[in-house]
Amino acid sequence: MMRTENLSAQLPYPKVRYRVAIGIFFFFQGFNFASWAARIPDFKAVFGLGEAQLGTLLFAFPLGQLLGVPLAGYLVERFRSRRTLLWAAFLYPFTLSLLGAVPYLASRMGGGPMPGWAVWVFGFVLFCLGLVANLHNLSVNTQAVGVEKAYGRSIMAAFHGLWSLAGFAAGLAGSFLAAHSVAPFFHYLGILAAGLLLIGFLQPYTLKEDISSKEGKERPTFNIFKGMDKFVFLLGFLAFGSMLCEGVMYDWSAVYFEECLHVEEAYIRVGYTACMLAMAACRFVADGIANRFGPVTVVRMSGLLAAAGFLIMVFVPGLVAAAIGSALVGLGVSSVVPICYGAVSRHKGVVAGRAINAVSTIGFFGFVIGPPVVGHLAEWIGLRWVFALVALLAAAIGLLAGKLRKG
Repeated sequence: MMRTENLSAQLPYPKVRYRVAIGIFFFFQGFNFASWAARIPDFKAVFGLGEAQLGTLLFAFPLGQLLGVPLAGYLVERFRSRRTLLWAAFLYPFTLSLLGAVPYLASRMGGGPMPGWAVWVFGFVLFCLGLVANLHNLSVNTQAVGVEKAYGRSIMAAFHGLWSLAGFAAGLAGSFLAAHSVAPFFHYLGILAAGLLLIGFLQPYTLKEDISSKEGKERPTFNIFKGMDKFVFLLGFLAFGSMLCEGVMYDWSAVYFEECLHVEEAYIRVGYTACMLAMAACRFVADGIANRFGPVTVVRMSGLLAAAGFLIMVFVPGLVAAAIGSALVGLGVSSVVPICYGAVSRHKGVVAGRAINAVSTIGFFGFVIGPPVVGHLAEWIGLRWVFALVALLAAAIGLLAGKLRKG
C-alpha cells in the first residue's frame, strides 16, 4: 500500500497528470453507461418487447452490479486498483460491443423473426455488463481517492461531474446515431476502439499502489464489510439517502409532474432535466466550496437543499416552482457521495478500496431499492406525500453531517 505521508513526492510524474487521467476514466465510464441507456429503445424495438418484458430484462444490469460487489472488492485488493481499472476499462466497452452484437448477429442468422434465445443471451451479457460496470466504478474511485490524497484537498466532486457530463455527451451521440440508423453494434465498436487508445495513452498516469491507513498487509476478502466501523456505515447511510433521492428523481419526477402537477405532456420532464443539469454543474464547483467551508458544511447544506427542493415540489403549486425545487434537489445530491468517498481516505484503520466498496454498495441499494419502494408507498398514501417523506430523509442527511467530524 502507498504511504499516506507526502504522496506527491512518491509520484514519478506531476500529480496533475494523474488527475487528468483519472478524470478521463470517469468520463469514459459515464460515456459507456449512458451509451447503453441511450440505445434501450432500439433494443426494445428489435426484440419486439413489451413494457413489462423490457422492465424484467433491464433488471439484469443492476443484478450484475449487486452480485459483482464482492468480486470487485476482492480483485481490487488482490491486484490493486490500477490493474483492475485497466482491465475494466477494456472489458466495459468490450462487453458493450457484445451486447450490440447479440441482436445484430441474431437478426442475420435466420433471416426471419428474432429468435427467442437471443433475448436470453442478451440478458446474460447485460448481467455481465453490470458486473464490469461495478468493477470499473470501484477501481476508478479507489484511484481517485489516492489522487485526492496526493492533492491534500477535495477534488472528488469534479471527477463525478465528468461522469455526469459524459452522460449528456453520450445521450446526444446515441440520439444522433440512432436517428441515422447506425446499429448499436457499430456504435459500441467505436467506443471500444476509443477505449483501447485511452488505456494505452493513460496507463502510465495511474497510481501503482493504493493508499491505506490500515497498518500491515490485509488479506484480500470477498467480505466487503470486514473491518468496517460505525463511521464507514455512517458514510454508507449518507450515500444511501443521497442516491435514493437521486433515484427518485430519475424514475418518478416525470410521473410526479404529470400526475400531481398536471402539467402538459411537453413539460413533464422539466424537473428531471433541471435536476440533472444542476447536479452536473454543481459538481464542478463543489470541491472549491468544500475546501473553503469544509465537508461538514457542504453535506449539511446538501441535505437541507434537497429537502427544501422536495418540499417545494410538494407544497408550492406550479411548473416553475417545481422546476426550481427539482434543481435544488440536484444541487443537494451532487456532492454527498463524492465527499463520502473522500472521507474514506482520511479515516483511520480501514483499507480504502474495501471501505469505498462498502459505502458504494450501501448507497447503491438506495438507488435501486428506493424507486420501487416509492411506487408501493404511492399506492397507499399518494405520490405527493411520498415525496414529502423523501424530503425527511434528505433532511436527515443534513442533520447527521456533523458526525463527519468524528472520522
